[in-house]
Amino acid sequence: MNIRLSAAFLVLSIGISLAADPRIEQGAIFEAKGEYEMALGEYRAILAEQPQNSEAYFLAAEVYLKMPKQDFARALANYRLAYKFTPTMSKAYEGAAKVYELMGKKAKAEEERAKDPKNKPTEEVTAPAVELTEAPAVQTAEAKAAEPAKAETAPAAVETKAAEKAPEPAKVAEPAKPAAETPKPVETAKAAEPAKAEAAMPTDPFEKGKVLLAEGKYKDAAAMWREVLAKQPGHAGAYFYAGVTRYEMGEYDKAEFNLKKGLTYKEQGNDANYYLALVYRKINKADQEKKALAAYLKKAAPDAKFRKPAEDRLAEMKAAADSAKVASAAPAEGTAEVAKDAAPVAEKAAPVETAPVASETKGPSDTPTVANANLLFKAGNFAAALQMYKALLETEISADERYFVTLQMGNIYRELRDFHSAVTRYRTVVQQYPESDWATEAERALEDAVWLEKHASELPRRTR
Repeated sequence: MNIRLSAAFLVLSIGISLAADPRIEQGAIFEAKGEYEMALGEYRAILAEQPQNSEAYFLAAEVYLKMPKQDFARALANYRLAYKFTPTMSKAYEGAAKVYELMGKKAKAEEERAKDPKNKPTEEVTAPAVELTEAPAVQTAEAKAAEPAKAETAPAAVETKAAEKAPEPAKVAEPAKPAAETPKPVETAKAAEPAKAEAAMPTDPFEKGKVLLAEGKYKDAAAMWREVLAKQPGHAGAYFYAGVTRYEMGEYDKAEFNLKKGLTYKEQGNDANYYLALVYRKINKADQEKKALAAYLKKAAPDAKFRKPAEDRLAEMKAAADSAKVASAAPAEGTAEVAKDAAPVAEKAAPVETAPVASETKGPSDTPTVANANLLFKAGNFAAALQMYKALLETEISADERYFVTLQMGNIYRELRDFHSAVTRYRTVVQQYPESDWATEAERALEDAVWLEKHASELPRRTR
């Protein structure tokens, strides 16, 4: 009875928001009984489905400190993951500080407390990213030191990665206002101050990346964003500019991925919605393009630099949809003469681009392409996606696509609870493509899949 009361108290202390998940209560019961590994199993199960659940990370960290043999490294890693995904979680910063105090590192403890937004001057508080990225090609020693253990990192689809808040570097030149569809932050800045950009290249990777982007040196700029993210995982500004860079390079999958992470960038987060719309236009996803434009206009100021092109594009899409309805409507009288008269009207009203409208209802084709396989994966059609990814590996695809496809196969196997196959695919990415953008993500997913494979019988059955 006392154990039940203690567990109930722990659940209440968590907050009403997560009390609906029975695994939280079950974990609290195990914890109250001293069955710490079982409690961790419950929290890992939550993270397998909700890789950004800050409360689960926090609870796991608490368990590591309650164990007979305290695991400071894993506790610290999980406290940090908690506040990375919820930057306002003061108890997570305090938990990390507590770990350092237990280790006798008072200076480090104060550093953790200083990261808490409530302890910073107003002008220094920025909105960090809440979600991955473009993973750095090689994890640096500093990044590894920042995350001494990753026992609780959840399996992340190509979209999830722990993000650590860091104050944004000082803002310099912003992307210039585009004349029509494609914003070119680069050309205007280059024309304005070419001599200055060449004469005084910043040493800070973030500022240097912006200058390189403004000069159109996209590959060099991309390397800067990877460097920033290696040192400061979750840097929202780096995500935003990485997305813009990838868009300029025509790498739309990566652009979409990074721009979504850049939505929390304090300086230009809403602009990420406009760039997302440009990405969706390029890949003929009209419905998502409309949503991104609407999201941008909802937050954009009356004089926002992309407001007019966004409004013009929405008007263009509406005209295209209206003309498509006119063209497909049956003649009122059903006579050949009426149909003949109506045809020129419809043809005249039709805009140049009507393909995006048709694509709204068009699903992925059977042609083996990365884009089609990704659509099947996002739709939850794992069996068909898996077959298409396998077929792609038999074709002459680029190395970049090959390791991405392999990672996606691992994600599908994990969804299908075939953890052994998932481990094999993740290990392939880590071992054969260590320099790839996704190597760090694969390493984390591998660690989680290994744990899931060993403890599959302890996990609750999936309810969806």
